[in-house]
Amino acid sequence: MIDQVFKTLYQSGSHAENIWIVCPFAGGSQSAFKSWTKLDSETLPENSLVMLATYPGRDQRMRERPLSTISDLADDIFDAFVRWENQTQLPPNANIRLCGHSMGAQVAFEVCTQLEEYYGSETPVKQIILSGCHAPHLESRRKLSHLSDNDFIDQLIEIGSGSPVLKQNPELLPIFLPMLRADFIATETYVKKLDSAPELNFTQCSLVFGECDPEAWESEVKEWESWICPSIKASTQFFGVPGDHFYLTTTPAVFIQTVVQHSLNNIFVSSNTKIPAL
Repeated sequence: MIDQVFKTLYQSGSHAENIWIVCPFAGGSQSAFKSWTKLDSETLPENSLVMLATYPGRDQRMRERPLSTISDLADDIFDAFVRWENQTQLPPNANIRLCGHSMGAQVAFEVCTQLEEYYGSETPVKQIILSGCHAPHLESRRKLSHLSDNDFIDQLIEIGSGSPVLKQNPELLPIFLPMLRADFIATETYVKKLDSAPELNFTQCSLVFGECDPEAWESEVKEWESWICPSIKASTQFFGVPGDHFYLTTTPAVFIQTVVQHSLNNIFVSSNTKIPAL
């Protein structure tokens, strides 16, 4: 079952020390992440592992019923992560990053809060990357799930989340539409009240926006800071990367290198911070 949920996109070396787990955007599947399979040692160090979380209703999980809430998607990934972590001999210095983009950021955030509740301060995920997504207390500006099939597909193509092949081959619609609609219902209905917000308490956080992204504005991404507890908010990184909404898959090396560089800068600053004498 673990192999059904996490699929390897890239691996180097025999001992995974630098691990990325990616939660994809709405409609995202392995085919959308082909660019990640072409990463190399210039982008990721030796002993790196990149895995894509596969939601029900696509790829090797095509026969499973698609899930239409972020909560259910997060439960699915959380359960798979705990099984994977229990069955994997990770080196003591393993650095696990949980990365979510667009809808995947919503899923990753919910998974991360569950991991903190389950493991406490010993959570194995050392960093969460919330990318290209508005904060939970904000609503989606573009809503698609209520549209007719034709208008729904047209909007997906306009955003870049759908292929014209669906319009050209309507016989494919019964196969892919249930999954696509479930994803957009999930992401569009994910709205939380800020006064009852669960917070990230232990996991270092990076907030990333696309410099030319019309779907998630810089200001909307920055609002995630409200969901991070004060003790780690000071070390939260907030930065942009070149590109539109799909910078994650069009230029993955730039995205990864930018995240890593900001993380290293943060570690450097933290390690050189003077502690006042008592």
